[in-house]
Amino acid sequence: MFYGSFSKEQRDKFSRSLDLFVEMFDVMHAYDNLIALRRTTGFKYDATFRAAFDPNVSDKQEKSLMWRIHTLIWAAEHCINVEGDFVECSVLRGFSMAIVADFLRFERLDRQMYLYDTYTGTPPEYNSENRNLAAYVKMGDLYDYVLERFNRYSNIHPIKGTVPDSFTGTLPDKISFCHIDMNSAKSEIAALEHIFDRVTPGGIIVFDDYGWVDYKAQKDAEDAFMAERGHTILESPTGQGILIKHA
Repeated sequence: MFYGSFSKEQRDKFSRSLDLFVEMFDVMHAYDNLIALRRTTGFKYDATFRAAFDPNVSDKQEKSLMWRIHTLIWAAEHCINVEGDFVECSVLRGFSMAIVADFLRFERLDRQMYLYDTYTGTPPEYNSENRNLAAYVKMGDLYDYVLERFNRYSNIHPIKGTVPDSFTGTLPDKISFCHIDMNSAKSEIAALEHIFDRVTPGGIIVFDDYGWVDYKAQKDAEDAFMAERGHTILESPTGQGILIKHA
């Protein structure tokens, strides 16, 4: 489920360990590098959640992100009671926001959602951690795919271009919800410098990579950014970071 670069021997040992955990604790959630013992994980049994989640899942990797998606939905549902529009920075195939939009029935809401991405991967000038971008190159340009995915929503707008340049003329003056998943400290700070002051008090920013060891450069940069502004980010066991903007 989340073996990463484990060898076959390590995978076999890990699989046996999970079987032992199930025997010992009866109830276990083991996905997305997260093992949670004897938790209700009530979202997995919520009919409204599953009606939005299940049709949008295309593979096991996306299915494993269920708890992260639950966190996004919780934040987004809170933010429909806060003045401002929705923003996502780094969209890929639009998986996360497709579920959020379906859950909220976003077409009925009097607000807009803006989905910012190059749709071809991290630009080299923003690849501050020198990550291997071969996977993005292999996927090609996903813009048309995302346009099609959201074409039934007149209030959801995929915006193609490099952040923050693509914000020009499109970034909402007031933002209630923001999801940032750009896999680069330089990219995410560049986005925050334009977004943070526009987030309405009570609004939420969710950082997808905040608590992951491989993305610690993002956490360090974001902690410093928020400390200068009197804010702190909550690290979630899902690896996400959650910030609620205060006045």
